[in-house]
Amino acid sequence: MKRKRLMIGAAAALLAASGCSAQTGTAAADMEAAAVEKAGLKADEYEKWNELLEENRISEEFQASLEDFAFSSTEAVLSREEGNAVFSPLSLYYAMGMLSMGASGETEEELLAVLGTEEKEELAEQCAKLYRTYVYTQEREQAQAEEYGEGPADSAVWLGDSLWISKEISLKPEYQEQCVENFFASSYHVDFTNPETGKRMGQWIADQTEGVLAPEMKLSPDMVLALVNTLYFYGGWQDRFQESLTEEDIFTRQDGSEVETPFMNRTDPMGSFMKRDGWTLSGLGTNNGCEMIFALPDEGTDPDEFLRDRERLREIFSPEEEEWTWGEVVWKVPRFSFGSSFDLKDPLESMGLGNMFDSISADFSDMSEDPLYVDRAIQEAHIGVDEEGVEGAAYTMIAMAEGAALAEEEERAEMILDRPFLFGIRDSRNDVWLFLGVCRDPSAEE
Repeated sequence: MKRKRLMIGAAAALLAASGCSAQTGTAAADMEAAAVEKAGLKADEYEKWNELLEENRISEEFQASLEDFAFSSTEAVLSREEGNAVFSPLSLYYAMGMLSMGASGETEEELLAVLGTEEKEELAEQCAKLYRTYVYTQEREQAQAEEYGEGPADSAVWLGDSLWISKEISLKPEYQEQCVENFFASSYHVDFTNPETGKRMGQWIADQTEGVLAPEMKLSPDMVLALVNTLYFYGGWQDRFQESLTEEDIFTRQDGSEVETPFMNRTDPMGSFMKRDGWTLSGLGTNNGCEMIFALPDEGTDPDEFLRDRERLREIFSPEEEEWTWGEVVWKVPRFSFGSSFDLKDPLESMGLGNMFDSISADFSDMSEDPLYVDRAIQEAHIGVDEEGVEGAAYTMIAMAEGAALAEEEERAEMILDRPFLFGIRDSRNDVWLFLGVCRDPSAEE
């Protein structure tokens, strides 16, 4: 797991949020991202920090929309996958949010329906609030580390957005301004037929994700616009696993075959968990107000039974507070590290987003006078778990081309994750799902 550059990364996140570019030797951005004004508060100004974060708290309606999208998109994407898989609904949401700002007519209606909102203005405002929340939270943690003589905060959550524009088309200034001011996206004029453009985009993604993702971008000469979002997460466990307790043991795959892999072990004398017919649920907190939730299906139960049903996913990962039980939780968690790559066209079409892929009927007239349609939508994500914490990263790219005109409570739970299981990373403070995934074989790497 790569965490050597957390201090640099935290500073880079704030730098990126203020519209500065860490790249050198490349053309300057046509339009720099709007700056998130620094709070400039001292570490001990608790009341002012709380007021600032409260001002940027997302609405309950928007949080519900993010949750609905998280489970519907996870069902559409992960139900098609075999083996290990990790997906970021939040990264996809932000990329589609930028896309929706330029949509009109039926294309706009479909996008807003899937994103769970009726107004583009409200969508933009809420996305901006959540973005600022992560920037200010990072700034506060840095201030506390400096004030109290601590090392760099061993945690991070940040988003990045950018537009990559062919010199063959012209975007409307209003659209670019919307992306700049509410999605904090910088714009770059590029030549998609030049291999250096792919290298430059890959480097931008690597800079935003601490080098966890460094893709070799394969660009089509038909591309005229790319909307890119990145999400990076790192959280150290609130109570770290002792490496001395890590032991090799057997993980049983769904087909009954076995593999030996390292398992981290510990017992929480007073943890929270939930047992239901078919699965057991518990979570581990991280030091940045987030939590990694593990859902362990009963023996003989296939995780696909849950991945193919968004309502069962919601039932598992979003229980009511009173449904939790407190008691001893025995943890046996395999170390794992893997990545996923997704072609999102079919999943998005299955969610009701067919119009934007149609070269004839797609309507992005609020984006450009040139006829545009979505040619490709992809995501790459990575997750890594060890004794110290959990690290996740994702990027989503939407590539556009020119179209034609127009049970009873228990007192003890055993989270012995020695068979396929589901997991999710939730930002508890903002009630937002960052990643959802399934581990079918912890020994399999990317």
